[in-house]
Amino acid sequence: MARTSKAKLWDLVNDYFDIHLKDVRRMSGGTILTYRYGLFSFVSYLNRQKSIDAGSITLEDFSRLNVKDYIAHMGTEEGLSPATCNLRLSIIKSFLRFCADEYVHLYALYHSVKAIPISRVESKPVDYLSEEALRTLLLAPDPSSRLGRRDGMLLIFMYDTACRVQELVDVRLGDVRLDRSPCHAVITGKGNKTRLVPLMEKTVAHLRSYIHMFHASGDGQRPLFYASKRGGPSKLSTDAVAALMKKYGKKAGEECLELSVSRIHPHLMRKTRSMHLYLNGMPLENVAKFLGHVDSSSISHYAQANLNMLTAAIEKANPEVVGVSKNWTDPDILRRLMGL
Repeated sequence: MARTSKAKLWDLVNDYFDIHLKDVRRMSGGTILTYRYGLFSFVSYLNRQKSIDAGSITLEDFSRLNVKDYIAHMGTEEGLSPATCNLRLSIIKSFLRFCADEYVHLYALYHSVKAIPISRVESKPVDYLSEEALRTLLLAPDPSSRLGRRDGMLLIFMYDTACRVQELVDVRLGDVRLDRSPCHAVITGKGNKTRLVPLMEKTVAHLRSYIHMFHASGDGQRPLFYASKRGGPSKLSTDAVAALMKKYGKKAGEECLELSVSRIHPHLMRKTRSMHLYLNGMPLENVAKFLGHVDSSSISHYAQANLNMLTAAIEKANPEVVGVSKNWTDPDILRRLMGL
């Protein structure tokens, strides 16, 4: 393969981010930022570990050997999780696929890297809160204070809509439709895709009271949840939401053991709502649609049966055996079990 000039490489990089991801694939700004960080972490690796000056890097340096060494370095030296390593690898593959589509002679390079297998990710049970723990967390904010009223509404809204934290801070007053039937919220997610999420009656009642207190002007462009500053209402940051959840998680943990040992973070509310829907009988395909996923493959791990689901299934499938097991103290049953 003819050596590709460094100028050509950086032209491709610019086109990849500024045209391909933004205008062709229509990715959100946050996703593009993740891809940008992932690609340049590899460039940084080549500079630090392979002693290749950033200005001298060419596409030939995106070789299969260098990418494999990079993946191994992330896992052994940086201690990154297999999921993170897989994401970084997929970003490199995506970029090389774009390059190959632009210059056909680069397909050999792309396919050599494409063949690198992803790391095995250990399957773990979905982390979510029980209904009792959730109730304790939602009651943690002080309803007698203005800030407590806002935070309490924020937690309720986050749970009921199962929105991502970025989606939460992006919600405007006009996105909440309480004059429609059914009442719903317009949530804008990844790739600027919108979905309509129905709101439960209790949530609607809380929202009406909250809007009366915090949105007397009725300006639909104002963020639904905001911080009051001198310049007026200011949209909350995702870090601010994470901090307040940690604060209320610590407070609620004093009353609930489950919360005292759990890591409370914004995405936990999304997983909790999803699991509650699934455990209460909503098909996985509908849960996926509720979350804004194209299909259920991305949440297939939700279907892993937990202890309660296994117990219920066993009792339903063979109730007589379960009944007998409770009577093993009966001498006649014991003699039969022992073959006497």
